Amino acid sequence: MALEPDFLILCDSAQVQGEKLYMLGGGWSQIWVKQFPAQHQMAIAAGILVPWLETNARHSFRIVVRTDNATATFGDVHGEFEQGRPPGLPAGATQRVMVAVNMNIRIEEPCEAVAELSLDGEVARAVPFRVVQATVR
Repeated sequence: MALEPDFLILCDSAQVQGEKLYMLGGGWSQIWVKQFPAQHQMAIAAGILVPWLETNARHSFRIVVRTDNATATFGDVHGEFEQGRPPGLPAGATQRVMVAVNMNIRIEEPCEAVAELSLDGEVARAVPFRVVQATVR
């Protein structure tokens, strides 16, 4: 059994502290921009399920934020983790590893975009979003 994505959420900001995820402004799917190019602060919160047989081993993750046609990349973050087996954990138990990535992206024009989570080199989950120009009144 391989690593499995539990969740991938777009939000305004996120952090992981003490095995808890703290998130502000989560679950959006659209960015409103007054004018282009634009800077936008965003975050991606990910939960990764680690099955018993994948604990005590190095794993990699990568989060890429890009246009859906891959013509522009807004952010690309990668890293590694190793989830151990704490004392008292029942044999066969699955554990959750959480990752929070905050980034300031530059957007050149309206577009369809996606945030992708890859685990051990394979795309595991993707969340689409849209960047639109706000009408000024």
